Amino acid sequence: MNKVLTVISREYLERVRSRSFVIGTVLGPLLMSMFIVVPMLTAGRGLDDPRTIAVIDRSGLPAAALGDALRENGRKNVTLAPVTVGPNGEAAAVEELKRRITDGSVSSGVLVPADFVATGKATFYSKSVSALFVRDDILKPALARVLRQERFAHAQVPDSLFTYLSAGLEWDSVSVSAAGKGHRQNDAVSFGAAFVLIMIIYMMVLMYGNHTLTAVIEEKNTRMAEVLLSSVSPENLMLGKVIGIGMAGLTQFGMWALAFFLLSQRGITLGDMTISAGLLTPVILVSFVMFFLLGFFLYATLYAGIGAMCNQIQDAQQFNLPLMMGLIIPMMMMSAVMREPNSLLVTVFSLVPLCAPVLMFMRVCVETPPMWQVVLSWALMAVSIWLAARGAGKLFRIGILMYGQSPTWATIGKALRS
Repeated sequence: MNKVLTVISREYLERVRSRSFVIGTVLGPLLMSMFIVVPMLTAGRGLDDPRTIAVIDRSGLPAAALGDALRENGRKNVTLAPVTVGPNGEAAAVEELKRRITDGSVSSGVLVPADFVATGKATFYSKSVSALFVRDDILKPALARVLRQERFAHAQVPDSLFTYLSAGLEWDSVSVSAAGKGHRQNDAVSFGAAFVLIMIIYMMVLMYGNHTLTAVIEEKNTRMAEVLLSSVSPENLMLGKVIGIGMAGLTQFGMWALAFFLLSQRGITLGDMTISAGLLTPVILVSFVMFFLLGFFLYATLYAGIGAMCNQIQDAQQFNLPLMMGLIIPMMMMSAVMREPNSLLVTVFSLVPLCAPVLMFMRVCVETPPMWQVVLSWALMAVSIWLAARGAGKLFRIGILMYGQSPTWATIGKALRS
């Protein structure tokens, strides 16, 4: 046992004292904010920028109707540039509209046909696909309002009734717990906090799993493994490396968590959103720790066994992708989890041990599944870790001193059957 502790101490101290650990601890949250916080803050930017839109109106609508609708929707920086239909007809006016878009005098254009009130159809012209948000977020709501107003007018509906029926909708979100209690929440903030935790599990399991793979291959190449094996068994060496590297990962996360907790006491404000530790329920926190630990030890054990069979980092690439798919597939299924977190497909994949650390935790954050499913995923992962440790122990014992030929799937299969 003392020898295992010595290996754990060596692996742990070697990493926490390294410059890369310090840099990763400092820059990790900053890099994560670039991928998570920055898109949240910039999601609505650009909609209020000044822009000019050319308009060919053949519908006979009141000249100011579209402009009034834009201002009522809060688009005060949008300027409409009418394009007159002259003696050459509508086709010539459309060509003029296209010319203005091409030379940059207008950002985009719209043709409102004569039968607009009857059909509700219009044509949007733009120079690039990036202008589609102008169509969907600026013009579409305003034209829809004008269309409703004109149809109400043709039906002789009083203006007061139109105003009443066109009133906007404001949402209040209340989260209902399993006990039936409800509390108000900011959906964007809650989803953002959950997404941060999901990404931490994804990144940390992947990063420190690969650290285990790299560490084993490096010691094998430098013949340090031969020195260590003179005083410790292959199984204990593997166990010590996995636990030591895992403790380094927990230390790094602990520093991030402490910094987040201290900042949350004063309130972290991002735009109009305030993030606090109160967003993280006990179920989410416990699930995070469990899935992080189980996920790391599962992947690190597998990576350690594969690393022992490889002589170079390049040799491990053929084995790396299948393991990474266990983390990549859950990220690809995120939209499905958001729509139907309890669907059969999502439930089955979330119980697969390689996918469970990310996918089941994702379900916990979106809509906590029945606890028996969460506990079952923990049990399946624990059994998988035990099986992986037995298999990796064989690979470690056989491969750590094996040099020369690059391993294949057949080689690993033969080693496991021995």
